[in-house]
Amino acid sequence: MIALVTGGGGRLGNVLVRHLLDKGDQVRVLETGVRPASLEGLDIELVSGSVLDEGDLARAMDGVEVVYHLAAKIDLRPKKDPMLFPINVDGTRNVAEACLSRGLRLVHTSSHHAVERDPLEQPLTEERPLALDEKCDYHRSKAIGETVVLDACKRGLNATIVNPGSMIGPYDYEPSMIGAALIDMYFGRVPVLLDLLSDYVDARDVADGMIAAAEKGRVGERYFLTGDVVPILQMVSLYGELTGAKVPKRALPLWVGWAILPLALAGSAMTKKDPFITADMLRASVSNAVVSREKAERELGYTTRPLRESLTDAVEWYRERGWLNR
Repeated sequence: MIALVTGGGGRLGNVLVRHLLDKGDQVRVLETGVRPASLEGLDIELVSGSVLDEGDLARAMDGVEVVYHLAAKIDLRPKKDPMLFPINVDGTRNVAEACLSRGLRLVHTSSHHAVERDPLEQPLTEERPLALDEKCDYHRSKAIGETVVLDACKRGLNATIVNPGSMIGPYDYEPSMIGAALIDMYFGRVPVLLDLLSDYVDARDVADGMIAAAEKGRVGERYFLTGDVVPILQMVSLYGELTGAKVPKRALPLWVGWAILPLALAGSAMTKKDPFITADMLRASVSNAVVSREKAERELGYTTRPLRESLTDAVEWYRERGWLNR
């Protein structure tokens, strides 16, 4: 099978590409610019282009059978990248329409934060309505992107939506926001924690779930490819055990983050650097106590590995890259 992966050089994309190659598929990747470091040495066909260009999409989709759409902008800063909504919404529309006109199978990558989380005391499931009024621009853009795909499904698009959780594990080339925070913590640059709650899932498990979604996912359905919800102190304690790093032992209430937010923004304005905390970061740090993955387990055969295994492999990856050299 010939598969196209948009955004194949990203945090999740490069892992998916690796798993598709292991499966024996031919893989074509649509990425802007030159070949990313995350794809070096992989036997792929690289198409340089953008999801905003219909001609680029036509070249990339020629002869393929399935499209995995991952290309997106993630930005939780106060001053957003102006391409966030064009890429996440218009780019998704272009991909959906191109797949519809060619009769291609599409797996669209959204986010578990694209649905409404309140009430937090109840499990978060795929049945929740989309968070179209979410204050976080990134999450709202992913919610709108889902409406684009779902509308196209009503017109015959053969598409399934997957909603990954907060990803950890190896092959984090950028590194991601979570990866960068773990590296900073190793060097003692995170002296204080906020009492955050999040689900963590290995990017390798998400990639396997996406391949299963392409094969088994029902048209117009979304599937949470998420992991266990873990308090921040439990996550950090395990990380300290695995690395030998001195990690924080206490976590301050989340309201403290909102209280110091003006100071963080003022400091950012003075230093011309991104603030260490933003409103969207704080919004993204609130989770339901249970984020259900039962539907994906039941319909796709989705499985997840233990948090310890994912963190162990991530630490080994950071060491191989030289990121934990003192």
